[in-house]
Amino acid sequence: MNQVAEPEISIIMPVFNTGRYLNDAVDSVLHQKPTVDCAVPAFELVLVDDASTDPETLEILARLSTADPRIVVLKNDRKKGAAGARNTGVLKSRGAWIGFIDSDDVWTPTSLALRWHQIRTNPQAQWVAGRFRFLKPETDASVGGSGQSVFKKYDALWQEFDLAHRPAEFVRLEKPVQEFAKSCFIGIISVLIRRDLILKKGMFNESLRRAEDYHLWFKCAFDHDLWMTQADVSYYRIHSASLTHGDAPRLLYEDQMIELLLKSPEASVHRDVYLRRFDLVMQDTCYFYREKKLFKKALGTALQWLRKRPLKVAAWKELTACCLRAG
Repeated sequence: MNQVAEPEISIIMPVFNTGRYLNDAVDSVLHQKPTVDCAVPAFELVLVDDASTDPETLEILARLSTADPRIVVLKNDRKKGAAGARNTGVLKSRGAWIGFIDSDDVWTPTSLALRWHQIRTNPQAQWVAGRFRFLKPETDASVGGSGQSVFKKYDALWQEFDLAHRPAEFVRLEKPVQEFAKSCFIGIISVLIRRDLILKKGMFNESLRRAEDYHLWFKCAFDHDLWMTQADVSYYRIHSASLTHGDAPRLLYEDQMIELLLKSPEASVHRDVYLRRFDLVMQDTCYFYREKKLFKKALGTALQWLRKRPLKVAAWKELTACCLRAG
């Protein structure tokens, strides 16, 4: 099928073996609704197959490649991870604006219109974001149901929303480096960002196994304000393969992200901010490993912390606690 002539937004979706969730993610984008104040902008949905091996996923991708003119299916020759798949999509995209959704997540019904309205009314905006909800499975209690845990389909979730509501209020955060130092308070599934800004900031760092989006947001916050809507624009699905499932430290690999930031040209201005975040990451990771009784891993984390922050009292306390238990 022919592509959309001139998409205003390119929506990038990395795909890797998420067959049972993929249809819902795609449908939640294709069936976006307008608000009373804003139509749905012209968009293309760029699916980037990151070397999937799951037959169900491959079958769905093959079908989708000819299912809708707004869909573009690309394939990485080798697995590059989320950052590499997104970079592939960005480089092949045609829209001036870029949105993101992971292939196991879901957008809310007016996700695009809500954010597009703010972009249209604030032409100086370079990136906007919204809130997101966590989506957890429920027990299938329907007649003849399996009794197993299942997720609501996107159209059932959309019944929670008033499709005719007006765009929610936005808050303008001025160069929010300090805010990001406290937490990564936006999800990649809630962001719309100018394509040229992504390119200017070097895209997603493919050396990071995690927090590659957080790394990019920090760099954008150096010199750009963020417009943040007070509305929910997406659902983040919690399941055994998701990064927030709880089997690993919640801030895992953020130390690597901070090390990269400390090497950036802006490091001298924001060094104290980065180091505060580094301390929080290392403390939290030590706690996690000690609670799991993984004392050798906790010890290794404490030693890494001390190599970077030899005068940090909390790091020495963690080292002592780990040594007492690890021995």
